[in-house]
Amino acid sequence: MADSEGIEKYILSNLKGFTGYSASTSPDTLAGKVDVPLKDIIKMNANENPYGCSPRVLKALADTRTFHIYPDDGQLELRRLLSGYAGAPPERIVAGHGSNTLIDLIVRLFVGPGDEVINCVPTFDIYRFSTEICGGTMVNSRRDADFAVDVKAVKAAITSRTKMIFLATPNNPTGNVIPRPDILKVLETGLPVVVDEAYYEFSGETIIPEAARYPNLMVLRSFSKWAGLAGLRVGYGVFPPQIAA
Repeated sequence: MADSEGIEKYILSNLKGFTGYSASTSPDTLAGKVDVPLKDIIKMNANENPYGCSPRVLKALADTRTFHIYPDDGQLELRRLLSGYAGAPPERIVAGHGSNTLIDLIVRLFVGPGDEVINCVPTFDIYRFSTEICGGTMVNSRRDADFAVDVKAVKAAITSRTKMIFLATPNNPTGNVIPRPDILKVLETGLPVVVDEAYYEFSGETIIPEAARYPNLMVLRSFSKWAGLAGLRVGYGVFPPQIAA
């Protein structure tokens, strides 16, 4: 007779009762639920590009004949091309399956059970998800009445257990851009700081030029929003060379 508790007793203790990340419902499923034609469904909560991707992307995909070949693990060509676009050396760039994968890898690199991560809420929930998966605790620093980051509150939340700080600019879902001086003040703490620039193309403001001056800065970007490539899951980040390696 199998144990009544079954396989659940083998789950890591910190993940029992864990609240997962709630991804957005697909258009197909949503259309069926609300009885609306698929062509009329525009999901606002996922911030998907309603215009789709460039016709040149569609042609490039249609013309590709190497889908049966594993990609280059070193991402050499992609990193070279992204280097020109992002304004960072190739050796600092790492691409991933959307920025979510990079967030997961970053958190796993720095955060373990009992560690703390500071998050400026409301913001992208995947930061919490990745932190708690690793056994860390998310310390929420609330934004002010205008949803701007309260730098003093962020600094006040730092303890001996703090391992990382997340800053999203422009922020999802509020759209706020964090002023460069405020980001620099957070970087001056010396803690690893992840600046999520998934919506950079909608603001034109980036902190990447400061990467050479601040070895604790990591910047994330995505092709999901501005380029309309959410289905391809393409993201990248600019990291200190020793982290990118």
